[in-house]
Amino acid sequence: MANQEMKLTNEAFLYQKADYGKEIYNYLMTAVHIDKKSDAFADVLYNVKMRQTSPVLSKVLMSDKVVLAIGKKDLTRGFRVLRAKDPRDKNGTRKVYIDCTNIIVEKDGIYKCNNIPVLISYLITAMAYVIYYEHPELITRNADIVKSGTEAFVDLFLYVLGYLKVPVTYADNKEKMSYVIAKYFQFCVLGKTEESSVVNLSKKISKIDMRKAQYLDILFDDLFENPRNTTINDFIILFAQVFLNQNKDYTGADKLDIDSFVSRWRYMIGQGTFLGLELFVPFSAILTDCYVGAYINQQNTIEKIVARNVAEFTTTLLKVGSENA
Repeated sequence: MANQEMKLTNEAFLYQKADYGKEIYNYLMTAVHIDKKSDAFADVLYNVKMRQTSPVLSKVLMSDKVVLAIGKKDLTRGFRVLRAKDPRDKNGTRKVYIDCTNIIVEKDGIYKCNNIPVLISYLITAMAYVIYYEHPELITRNADIVKSGTEAFVDLFLYVLGYLKVPVTYADNKEKMSYVIAKYFQFCVLGKTEESSVVNLSKKISKIDMRKAQYLDILFDDLFENPRNTTINDFIILFAQVFLNQNKDYTGADKLDIDSFVSRWRYMIGQGTFLGLELFVPFSAILTDCYVGAYINQQNTIEKIVARNVAEFTTTLLKVGSENA
């Protein structure tokens, strides 16, 4: 598992659909990197140490694996923290970049941070990137992270479906939908490979009986055969066919497709959260940002839906980080 290659940002369907590559390339080519070891940065480091939710975050801040960058303009929401190769680096080393364009300013030779909670949120996300891509088993085999993360994903997904008039609460729809959503998250977002573990947790979360689960496995298993290549678009298409009897050619006003779902998700959860539908770290950031309380996303809505999972997920992630980052 330690050698497993996890899905990269540029492999996500939603990243490719909107073609963010040029914006990110231009940013990486022109952004100024902050010298974190200079005396000018001491004030920012001090404030992070005073406000951090875990001592590991100041370590992340000063890590050579994490770059603080200031661009001509800030990046699109969803990419304020990203893992990428620096196009100016001939070695092609991947690092985690934090876009500090509107967070850290230089005045009279001194760097000042005008929003410490946001920076702390970004540092937790940077930590998650480092751990997830260097030691994914620390995430995918941590029972508390997997359980709380899966429960949160299912609840957020069902919440959005409800506002799209999908009959979530009709008959046994909720348990069946919860089951396949939980499997999608674990296989395709989190990147778990142990099928029995995925199935068992999905059954536990959804409270579905074995007969119904086996029937859904028949319908969805081809989709999960190669989860790294399965996109949120693939899942939504099959989901609509199975639960709403909508095929690809359906054109009704109530059609559930990738555009209607993602649009509603961004509106309700946060404009910059869409990559969390396909990639673990952006999803993780939804929960950890909420924990910090920096109101980066739709804080009140997220708290209402998944408050019970936010603290467990984040504190466990920080514990893993403090032991391994």
